[in-house]
Amino acid sequence: MKINLWHLLFVCSLFTLPGCGKPPLFHWGNYEDSLLQRQENTSEEGQLEAFKILETTIQEAEEKNGRLAPGVYADYGYLLFKQGNSKEAIENFRKEAALYPESKYFMDSIISRIEEKSGA
Repeated sequence: MKINLWHLLFVCSLFTLPGCGKPPLFHWGNYEDSLLQRQENTSEEGQLEAFKILETTIQEAEEKNGRLAPGVYADYGYLLFKQGNSKEAIENFRKEAALYPESKYFMDSIISRIEEKSGA
């Protein structure tokens, strides 16, 4: 059986295609797990676990210089706000607005409401 050089090159190129994929556009980490955790376990313990998952997801993205998925900073800011940490919550809402300008109006609205309530 005679193997044509073009057939051989074609078959070899098929093995290299998986390595040519683009890296993911966003770093999602375990964001979905955090959402699921909050839905399944509404206790304070469950909320804290969800918070830790988000915190780890953000740290991973920042360490890898990855672009964090839309909504993660906002969600993290919301959890910080629920814990009474308004200052860090606002910082995360601003990060969300800077990373995703389409969310700026909404993030600014949330920030202004927090600042009005806290008298800042």
